[in-house]
Amino acid sequence: MRKTPHSMRYLGLLGAVLLAGTVRASDEPADVSRADNEVARLTALAEAQQQRVEALRRQVGAVQQDADAARVEKMKEQIREVLSEQEFRESLLPAMVQAGYDGGFFIRSTDERFLLKIGGVMQMRWTHYATRSDNRWQQPRLQRNDRTGFDIQRLRLDFKGHAYTQDLTYRFLLEMGRGSDYALAPEYAYFNYRFCDAFQIMGGLFKLNATLAQVMSTSSMQFVDRPMPDGVFELGNGVGVRFWGLLLERRLEYSLDVANSLNGPGNRVITPDVNTPTGTELDSNPALVLRAVWHALGDKPGKDLKDQGDLEFHESPALDLGFHYAFNEDEGDTATTRIPYKLPRPRGPGAFGRTTTNGMQVNQFGLDTAFKWQGFSAIAEYYFRTLDVRRAGRRPFTNYWRLTGDDSTPLHHGAYVQMGYFLPIPGFERKLEAVARVGGVGGIGPGNEGSWEYAGGLNCYLQGHKVKLQTDVTRIYELPLTSSSRSYANLNDDALIWRVQLQVTF
Repeated sequence: MRKTPHSMRYLGLLGAVLLAGTVRASDEPADVSRADNEVARLTALAEAQQQRVEALRRQVGAVQQDADAARVEKMKEQIREVLSEQEFRESLLPAMVQAGYDGGFFIRSTDERFLLKIGGVMQMRWTHYATRSDNRWQQPRLQRNDRTGFDIQRLRLDFKGHAYTQDLTYRFLLEMGRGSDYALAPEYAYFNYRFCDAFQIMGGLFKLNATLAQVMSTSSMQFVDRPMPDGVFELGNGVGVRFWGLLLERRLEYSLDVANSLNGPGNRVITPDVNTPTGTELDSNPALVLRAVWHALGDKPGKDLKDQGDLEFHESPALDLGFHYAFNEDEGDTATTRIPYKLPRPRGPGAFGRTTTNGMQVNQFGLDTAFKWQGFSAIAEYYFRTLDVRRAGRRPFTNYWRLTGDDSTPLHHGAYVQMGYFLPIPGFERKLEAVARVGGVGGIGPGNEGSWEYAGGLNCYLQGHKVKLQTDVTRIYELPLTSSSRSYANLNDDALIWRVQLQVTF
């Protein structure tokens, strides 16, 4: 056999190597493509798995959070149940107090059995009272000048809260500054016990629940003070008890006041006899005042129309309809209702005097309504009163009969309408309110003679009713009363009154 030369073997080996390299080079692109696809598939699978893991993690976290919240709420319920036992609470927690400000400075016990809240009101007023130089009817020779100056009209400290239970509330309000003097005296001093919403009892010195103008607070008025007709028919404060409540889902509010007398906070039961024609300090006849209010419209019955002016800008209308009746057999109360009467001498129209209802039976009725909606507000009130002369020819004589010689049953009536609207001025929304009022009284003189009031004003609410600046101008023909708080100086005056008042409450 012939042997292959070494050169030939080398050439064959080199060819085989080149052939193998060629084959591998031709197969490489296919293998790389399959590998890339596999990597992409595995990457997508890993990403999907990661998303599922994250979703499961979120579900576990939510379940854990719900479980924690449920455990916390359960623990709170158990703590409340334990602390509701007074004996355990007192042994575990010593009595402590909390203090702060919430519509007034307050001091409160941690067990919430006691609360004292302290507030205050200050009204600083400038008044210009313009009148004719002589009062033609009452004192024709007395010359009068216009009056201009400043008053601290009302300065009040208000203490209220509850004691032992939140159902037993109280209020003590001290006032200094009534226009004529600055003596400190109690305005209100009463307690109230709530058996349920439908039945509560109040006792002490309080505002008799009669006319709407009197029921509303002097710190929430649209004008500097109340209307002139209300001054003729107001019943003031009284010492006694009130039975009241809220019915029909708080839509119907009722009250019955039983007091020593009308307009008689100073009357006391036991005093030395007073040697006057009216007898003793206090007769034995209580005064009765009944009031009912139907909260016909509004989302918050009893609260929508608590204040004058629609500061809240009610989105839906709020409407109240009210009625009151007052009765008093006045047989000698010294502090009592004062009424206008026609002077018997022929002095012309508007010659009014003032006397008391001693020796008369008083029956007074009133209808009122209040409305608010989107910055507009309106109040209207009508009242009439019969005065039955009981001691026209026997001692002690009725004051009215002694002054007039009239033993008939006079009928007095009056009304007023008051409106307000917040001016839509950009940048002053809920700040500036224009107000207007007209009212009058009749029957206080022959031929249904009476008196008229016209008034207009502007209010600037800097901090709602808490800080507000008010100004109004009032024209009254033949004033039938005097009142320092209302800026009425003299009976029978044709008065033009301009008032500016700054009010601050806390």
